Amino acid sequence: INSLFTIGMGVQVLIPRGNMDIKVLDNGFIPESISESLSSDFQDVEDVANQLPKILANEHIELSVKGINPNKDISNLSDSELERAMLLYSYIGHAYMWGKKEVQNVIPKELAITWHSIAKKLDRPPILSYASYALNNWKIHDPNKPFDVENIDILQNFLGGVDEDWFIMIHVAIEYEAKNLLSNLKTYFLDRLENIQQLEDSYTSIKKINSIMNRMPEKCDPFIYYNRVRPYIFGWKNNPATPEGVVYEGVDEYNNQPQLFRGETGAQSSIVPCLDAFLGVTHSNDPLREYLDEMRLYMPKNHRDVLNYLDEWSQSERGELELQDDAKQIVHSLIEEVHKFRNKHLEYARVYIFEQSLTNSSNSNIVGTGGTPFMKYLDKHLQETVADG
Repeated sequence: INSLFTIGMGVQVLIPRGNMDIKVLDNGFIPESISESLSSDFQDVEDVANQLPKILANEHIELSVKGINPNKDISNLSDSELERAMLLYSYIGHAYMWGKKEVQNVIPKELAITWHSIAKKLDRPPILSYASYALNNWKIHDPNKPFDVENIDILQNFLGGVDEDWFIMIHVAIEYEAKNLLSNLKTYFLDRLENIQQLEDSYTSIKKINSIMNRMPEKCDPFIYYNRVRPYIFGWKNNPATPEGVVYEGVDEYNNQPQLFRGETGAQSSIVPCLDAFLGVTHSNDPLREYLDEMRLYMPKNHRDVLNYLDEWSQSERGELELQDDAKQIVHSLIEEVHKFRNKHLEYARVYIFEQSLTNSSNSNIVGTGGTPFMKYLDKHLQETVADG
């Protein structure tokens, strides 16, 4: 593992940032605005999404999708509305794939054409990703009360219920708290306002993140998660149910050829890759590292740009930083908290997926929802989260 700090001459030279907006870190990766509804042109899509739990319960997803107009004009949608549209089509698309008795490898044109157009404009694949599942899928329940994990309303779900909502709410709360963590690290390392208080505040923030993470079992039961939540967020890549991929009917660019996209996974969150870059945690160049890099294709473009910039910064400028022993100690403590976060994630993977798979056969435990041997991946990332010296 590379050490974040080396003894150097203290030279401080910033890499030009071009048009990339590093200020996104001041808000973490929470969107500035989240659209809660689209215009009347999308009412048919809104109606299906709104009734999705009932539609899935009654096995009416095929009939419902047939009623959607396949030719939508997305040219006038704002950024937040595009994300709303991506959310709706992704949820309905996954409901269509996994909400029928028999899996088919074709997404009908009523969904596929517009879904692809939206995804192309957002520069992400047409599949449910973390940005739709969590980042753009919530609102404050009571604006007169402070933010809290229990003061969140989830805008869209598959089957509904407290377990499904709570699973997403925990992720949203972590992202919200990460604003403080990432903003302080940005100010300290990139803006070079090297006040030890910023590192101390970062440490306080990551401790809060771990306390939020620890609350997952309060309202999300492993059995319910495995049987009602997890089945709908799988993708098409490395999935035994869709070995050849999925055809997007009517999408000229794909020429009727099956596409292989990975499903929604927390690995599509930008928080931990940012922390790895800031704190000097590296992952060896092997298929597992390639998977992490591939996950960036499913992130919003501005998030991806920030991570790519931080990669360059960590490889070229990080070694020029000269920090006092007290700062080094806090950074080591931060890395220990990231290690705790990854350790808890591995524990949840065992309890919520692996152990459930021993007595349930409702969905595969061979791979995670992102199409990976998840226990192996999570353990590897955990072992690599250490500080030198």
